Amino acid sequence: MKEGYFLSALGLVMVVMVVSAIMRTREVRHDAKSARLRQSGMVKVILTDPNRFNHLKVSVIGREPSPMVFIEAGSVIRGTESELGQFDERPMRNVTLSPYWIDLKEITNQQYQKFSKKTGRPKQEVMIFFDDESVLYAPNLPAVGVTWFDAQDYCRWNGKRLPTEAEWEYAAGGNSLGGWPWNATFEEGYANLRGEEDGFAYTASVGSYEAGRSPFGLYDMSGNVEEWVYDWYDEFFYKEGQVTLPSGPETGKTKVVRGGSWESTSINARNTRRHSVFQHRKEAAIGFRCAMDNPTASPSSENK
Repeated sequence: MKEGYFLSALGLVMVVMVVSAIMRTREVRHDAKSARLRQSGMVKVILTDPNRFNHLKVSVIGREPSPMVFIEAGSVIRGTESELGQFDERPMRNVTLSPYWIDLKEITNQQYQKFSKKTGRPKQEVMIFFDDESVLYAPNLPAVGVTWFDAQDYCRWNGKRLPTEAEWEYAAGGNSLGGWPWNATFEEGYANLRGEEDGFAYTASVGSYEAGRSPFGLYDMSGNVEEWVYDWYDEFFYKEGQVTLPSGPETGKTKVVRGGSWESTSINARNTRRHSVFQHRKEAAIGFRCAMDNPTASPSSENK
């Protein structure tokens, strides 16, 4: 008798859970559709000096060519002592980098899908309940729904590699001491972050935020999508890890993503903010860009 009551109660609980899940799914799908319909897709134009990046060395490189920016070797600052910084961003130390190239913009769906077609890779996918996932996969939006392995394989196929965490951080802010790509103060309208005030409910076309470019001219180093980098994540690496050509710990459980996304607050999209993600994850808010060692060919000075 008691066993029958127990089974009945358990069945009722399961029914309630299933109904709740269905209702929540419908709510998320409705909210996603409403947000997509509301978004303007327009970025507020902020006047900037059109010649401020004329000094950059930019060259179009790769099997699937894309503009890359050349960054000189040197001793640079990694980490921050800012009160906004988390413990894994500390201490601020000098590290030495070799010269390298890094993509001007995030890899797009169009670029990634060409790679997928030519190599027979599975299509991108995101386990989410957007009303229409095609909102994520327009050609000039950043490629999402890719694992760390996918990102690494794309870069290798293109004759490149994922940037190290130190390379990514320096390219994002130079010696910024923990601010944002544009300067040490957060500015509204300089990046695609949480909310729709910036014109986008989800991802924006790569290179949409001219005013938010980094000291090396790179677009979207804050917001739009977080970006996979090469390194394993270690919360104590900034304190204990190597400072000469750092490439992260030898092993780990998760990989590092950097830069914040369309889901992030401004605090979590700073240059030195570090996040860890399991390398097999496919997310709507994680993409990537590629880097490469300095080739023997001299770069052009073509600016993009």
